[in-house]
Amino acid sequence: MLDQLLRVLTPTVVVEDVFVANNMHPKAPRVYGGQVLAQALRAASETVASDREVHSQHAYFLRPGDPAEPIRLEVERALDGGSLSSRRVVALQRGKPILVCSVSFQRPGRGEQYQQDMPVVPAPETLPDERERALANDEMDEDFMIATGGDLDVRLVNPVDWRNPVTRPAHLEAWIKTSGPVADHQGLHPALLAYMSDTLLVDVCLLANGVSYLQPELQVASLDHALWFHSPVRADEWLLHTVEAEHVGGGRGLARGRFYTRDGVLVASVAQQALMRYR
Repeated sequence: MLDQLLRVLTPTVVVEDVFVANNMHPKAPRVYGGQVLAQALRAASETVASDREVHSQHAYFLRPGDPAEPIRLEVERALDGGSLSSRRVVALQRGKPILVCSVSFQRPGRGEQYQQDMPVVPAPETLPDERERALANDEMDEDFMIATGGDLDVRLVNPVDWRNPVTRPAHLEAWIKTSGPVADHQGLHPALLAYMSDTLLVDVCLLANGVSYLQPELQVASLDHALWFHSPVRADEWLLHTVEAEHVGGGRGLARGRFYTRDGVLVASVAQQALMRYR
């Protein structure tokens, strides 16, 4: 499964600045948003100098993706400055955009240092992984495995029973990494973090009111997504993903998250707004 994910996150060049990519879950009801985020970031990374590292991605989800159709990624070279590069990426299916995003890169620099401290949580080895938990509880959806597939190892500090949701404090923590080692190809580890970053953000907004995405009358979809990279990251080593709901109202939910290394270094921050309304 990890090999498949790495192939999906390695778009094929069609012509200069145009790529095509396949989908991780071809039988799913829709394309996982984190997959398109990661593919767009990876395509943009292929068009910048190797000494420039991604520091942010800002995206809008425009249409649901069809998992049976390949995704075309068109990159616009908006800027190549002295230390910064900017790219605009449009992901399309059947000629219509499903996602648009801006990705910014920078040569590594020096400056003052400060970060939010990592919360104290149990070590990942002490927690069950989501795949084992889903199999044990007969909750596995073989067609749409994000936290429960064989490509990622995801371990929630306080797992959620979506079949019997209850109102809980609006925060979640999960250890996450790839299920095996990953080579150091340009942009690959940041793309994998982008793939991971679309987890838990909608979940924590649902938990704030004790509702579940399994409720058929509830329409849930990501609207926009922002990701900031603070330090080099390895997606094949444990990362703590901490998420909290910022606001739920008006048929939308806003959540913020952080990614820490095991030794407490804040490597990325994320924010996402999602549609959350009754049909």
